Amino acid sequence: MKPRRVLPLVLVAALMVLTFSACESASTGSNPSTNENAASTSNTPEIDTNGKYQKPVTMTWAVQTAAASKLLDNETWEDNRWSRLIKDKLNIDLQVAFSADSSTDAYKNKLNAVIASGDLPDIFKTQDANVFLQLAQNGQLADLTDVYNKYASDSLKEYQKRFPDSFKGATVNGKLYAIPRMNDNFHEAPFLWIREDWLKNTNSQPPKTIEEMVALAEKFATGDPDGNGINGDTYGLALNKDLIRQNHGSILGLVSAFGVPGRDESMFYRDENAKMTFAWIQPNMKAALSLLADMYKKGLINKEFTSKDESALVEDITSGKIGMAYGSNWGTWYPYNNVYKKDGVIVHPYSIPTESGYDYKIGIESNAVGQMTMVSADFKHPEAAINILNLYDQTVNYSTKEDYLKYWADEQYRLSPVFIDQPGEVYAADLLEAFDKGSSDGLPPAAKPLYDYIAGFENGSLAKDDNAFGTWGQMSRSGSLPIVLNKYIPDKAIVQSILGIQRPDEWLTNVASLDTLTITAFTNIITGAKPVDYFDTFVQQWLKAGGQQTLDELDKMYPAK
Repeated sequence: MKPRRVLPLVLVAALMVLTFSACESASTGSNPSTNENAASTSNTPEIDTNGKYQKPVTMTWAVQTAAASKLLDNETWEDNRWSRLIKDKLNIDLQVAFSADSSTDAYKNKLNAVIASGDLPDIFKTQDANVFLQLAQNGQLADLTDVYNKYASDSLKEYQKRFPDSFKGATVNGKLYAIPRMNDNFHEAPFLWIREDWLKNTNSQPPKTIEEMVALAEKFATGDPDGNGINGDTYGLALNKDLIRQNHGSILGLVSAFGVPGRDESMFYRDENAKMTFAWIQPNMKAALSLLADMYKKGLINKEFTSKDESALVEDITSGKIGMAYGSNWGTWYPYNNVYKKDGVIVHPYSIPTESGYDYKIGIESNAVGQMTMVSADFKHPEAAINILNLYDQTVNYSTKEDYLKYWADEQYRLSPVFIDQPGEVYAADLLEAFDKGSSDGLPPAAKPLYDYIAGFENGSLAKDDNAFGTWGQMSRSGSLPIVLNKYIPDKAIVQSILGIQRPDEWLTNVASLDTLTITAFTNIITGAKPVDYFDTFVQQWLKAGGQQTLDELDKMYPAK
């Protein structure tokens, strides 16, 4: 895979220009609109040449809170650094419509209730492609096509060129109905996270095979890896009750070792014979579930996992009860930052252990799906979302290091109602090259602080900095994303789901019940409530409950190339 380069800044004039001195000096740009012709058109809001509204605009937004969210300096969701910057630069007054925890079902449930009431916030997010698609088809979302083309800076339009699949996923019937996440989804790959102190205390090495992983889990569960003088009061491998979600404690990494590219309920793909299939009905799942059932029976897995959601599992991890868990690339941001702050212990990501006789496969979503930021069709100023995005891009990616630290670091980017996720894959390859040559010279502006974080954590000067620890665990040479770049991708292990924004009606109708059916069946097999051969019964149930018809419809919707 060729190194990914961050896009160069192109200065923008006229309406799109933001309040930065460099931009103010630009004489040309992609948007020919002026304040004069804006004022002459009755449907065009009055915005000055810096992108600031002449009259105040009020925007309501839905806040996604989570354990990773941070409010600093006595700020609130209503009054903070981003709300003040947006007011100062754009004359937009932000008002919180509602807030709810997005790391649980709270935000999803609240949003569903708001959708049912018909009283949508002006701007809000969802990771549920079905919700986005139905809102777009029902005419409840603003068509952003024209306002994006008119108001987006040249820099934003370069993102559209760079991540065409993401923008395609936000487009319905040729119209742009959301601001997509703008990313490549290979960062979703799973890893095995292991406490370094437990490896040392048990005189062990990181496992490279499933057999070695099980042996290590047994040491962790039956011995005294935490050194408290008590054998058997710890668990070797963590699971949470959702099993197939991309949370910590999922089974995604383990089943990948058996050639199953697991990925929640969305992992449809074509097998080696070009036949449309689905991850969770693969025959190899029996071997993976049998292994988990055996580990559970031996006490290597936390017995109470059926009642452990993400937050409960994180409590066990933080309190030092768990030695290993499969999880995503952001582990040093959360939850293993808690372990580091509490005990000074690093929980480190490793490539998933493999199983002899199987080619491991890593399942990821289509780049066409992901978190969508939407604007209500009732909002009179849909261009405000684009203006904020311009401001965000300039402030975080092309301004000063001080602005980057103030407006992006410590999860502060979440205070902006619309933002460009700064996915690690944008800079991971560049950072690896920079560390190979020992200099940050030539790195794009937003990547230099990441380099400084990693260097500072490794030399000890930033050893207690959350941002440094998080970045180090994700993008250093021993971090998670280089494992994807240097192993998973070269091994051709990545399998991308074909399920884009188009969804068969049969799947939309049955996805929730099929999802519940899957988690219930797998939980029963792992806990011993059902024998491993019950998997065959589950497959037949899944096919009859809409699964087979979904496969048939997807075969036509996404024809083999």
